[in-house]
Amino acid sequence: MSSPGTDAVGQFLTHDRVPLTEAVAVVWSLSVAMHGDSHFVLPLLKFKEFNHYTTTHSLNVSVLALGLAGALGYSPDDTREIGVAGLLHDVGKTRISLDILTKPGRLTAHERATMQEHPVDGARIILQSEEELDLVATVAYEHHVMLAGSGYPAMHYSRKCTFASRLIHVCDVYDALSTRRPYREAWASEKTTKYLEDRSGTEFDPDLVAAFVKMLREGEARVQVLTDDRSTVAVEPADVPHQHA
Repeated sequence: MSSPGTDAVGQFLTHDRVPLTEAVAVVWSLSVAMHGDSHFVLPLLKFKEFNHYTTTHSLNVSVLALGLAGALGYSPDDTREIGVAGLLHDVGKTRISLDILTKPGRLTAHERATMQEHPVDGARIILQSEEELDLVATVAYEHHVMLAGSGYPAMHYSRKCTFASRLIHVCDVYDALSTRRPYREAWASEKTTKYLEDRSGTEFDPDLVAAFVKMLREGEARVQVLTDDRSTVAVEPADVPHQHA
């Protein structure tokens, strides 16, 4: 059964519009649940539903982005704006056939070209909304552009992507690789973080990768401590348990 959060996100990811009120409500709920403490990130990521990949991926990226922005000391307002950007970064995929999105084999050249249109489509959908969502639209447009300028959509001139776009790119790739897809198994967290670190400085912002990996490792340590503590309590007798797109 899907959660209210996935239902809400699923509704606006299946329409060619951007209901900002609902998006902000989802992000607000996530940020309140996290209480600004990134150790809530890993438990929240357990609620993945493979049949609703785009919805849950968007939620996961938003959660990771909220945690990372909070860990970096950004204000609550800026953190929530980054969370909304994470939630809507893939909204352009609503214009792509599910046959392409869920294809188990390698994409054809035409299918890949179609897939690579989603950042432009997403930015267009967001900018056509009635709200002021310039940063969110920029992130939707830039989230597949690498630090060195490669990726897609192709840049006509060299420029640095916004901080929010670079942050979302890290969170997006981490969640995409660590999630099972029709064309491959999920990567382990260690393999995924190594992928980020190996491409730090070329594909990813090195400062953001370092902060992201630190956040994850601290979160894993806290979850492990919590698990160990609960195990100890349980045994004590009372007086006498294709490609990241």
